[in-house]
Amino acid sequence: MSHHEDVKIEVVSRHGHVSGRMQEYASTKLAKLLRKNDQISRIEVVVDGPHENPEVEVLVHVDNREVVVGRERSEHFNAAIDLLVEKLEKQLVKAKEKLKNHKGERG
Repeated sequence: MSHHEDVKIEVVSRHGHVSGRMQEYASTKLAKLLRKNDQISRIEVVVDGPHENPEVEVLVHVDNREVVVGRERSEHFNAAIDLLVEKLEKQLVKAKEKLKNHKGERG
């Protein structure tokens, strides 16, 4: 059973202000991660210096697992988000495969 509607995507800034348009872009892009793993319960985006070479950190909280973390610095916020989505998709697929393979092993 999927609980995509329940997943909260929270965007916060350490220094500076994250505009509504930036929040919307991040939410739209990061929602794609829900297709890779249906156990995601929450996604946090922490932006440090959102307007000049921002460092963006994304924490993906997965049910019954550790937090999957990605960090990227880029000239533009949107570029950092795009790179993070790619990185996190790979991490989530790898984690899901590892879990699936582990369940099938006999000791």
